[in-house]
Parts: sequence; structure tokens; C-alpha cells
Amino acid sequence: MLRMIEAVNEALSRYGGRAYYVLKAALEVAEELRSSGVARLGDFDYRSLVAKLRSWGLDYNPSNLLRVLEREYGLVRTVYRSSNQRWWVFTDYAAVKLALSDEGGHPDPDEELVALQIAVVNVDKVLAELGRLASRERLGPVEERRLREIVLAELPQLIEVYKRALNYGEKYADFVGKVRRAMELARRVVALARRGAHVGVALEGALAVEPPVDAGKMGP
Repeated sequence: MLRMIEAVNEALSRYGGRAYYVLKAALEVAEELRSSGVARLGDFDYRSLVAKLRSWGLDYNPSNLLRVLEREYGLVRTVYRSSNQRWWVFTDYAAVKLALSDEGGHPDPDEELVALQIAVVNVDKVLAELGRLASRERLGPVEERRLREIVLAELPQLIEVYKRALNYGEKYADFVGKVRRAMELARRVVALARRGAHVGVALEGALAVEPPVDAGKMGP
């Protein structure tokens, strides 16, 4: 059990609030399913986990983090997978619960806020949309309007959270790297827009400020 508790602590140290809330949600789902008496294929499933996170106001896709928790830390194990559902079991349910109980007693409210903000801003969606726009030969009116929304409303929010995330070293390196890639893609799309319309001239100024240089040292 001690080795598993150490693995939980390592995951929490690296991934912070994201790991805490995903594991906590998975524990609660497992407890609810056990007490309900309904047939189940494991401790928790993807749909129930996402629903639990959303009930806490967290619109977060835990797929990548679950993969890390399984492959790198051995905290969970996939026991069933099909085209429309996936189930996991905890490798050591009691150890995970004990580790989270200890962690929950000493929360850092500032870091907790950063973790919540990272989960809510949905940088993956912004990256996907910018990637789609960057693949176009030219932008139409609909794409230009969406570009304005991203650059003038969504990117500023990402940058604010990005700056706070830098205070926690490597813990949020994944998010930091994605924000930098989003900025790079946004510049490419604005350059594309400039070739076909005046929209790019107005937006280029919004991208003039670089994210802090320290982010480049944190990796993808």
C-alpha cells in the first residue's frame, strides 16, 4: 500500500488539481455504484466519471490523464473496453482513498483555482479550432467571425490562466505547452486572414504580446 500511496502523491505532485479531481471523482463514482447494487464491469466507467466532473462544474476530458495514471503510475487498470464504453478498476482502492484523504486536508486554494480554471478554459477545443482554420486556403466570413471570438475573447482567458500556471513549475507543463501552440497557430491564421480581408489587421495587435519566455523552458 505504501508504494501505491507514493504513486498517488507523485501523480498529484505532477498533475496537481487535475489528478486530484479525476481520482476523487472516480472514487465517488465507484462508491455510488457499489452502494447502488447495479451490475457493473469495474469500479468506474468513463461516462459516469465525466458526469461526476461536470456536476462539479468541471468540463474536462479525463482520457489522457487516465491513460497516464494507468500506464505511468499504475493507479488504475482498464478491465473492459468497447466502441461506446470503457471501465477501469483501482489497483489499490484503499491506498488511493487514503492518499486523497491526506491531500484533501491541506489544499492550496490558489493552486486549486488554477486547476479548476485549466479544466474550464478547454485549451484543447481552441487548439482544434485553430488547427482547422489554419488548414484552410482562405477564410470565409464565418471563419473570420470565429477567429475574432478566439483571439479577442478566448485567448486572453487562456493567457491569464497560463501566467498563473507558470508559478507551479512543471506541474502544468502540458497546459502551458498547449497555450504556446495555440498562440503560434493563431498567428498563422491571422496571417491567412490578412491575405483575404481586413480582419487580420485588427487582430494582429491582439497577438503582439508574447507569453512569458519562461514557458518555453517547461516542455510540451
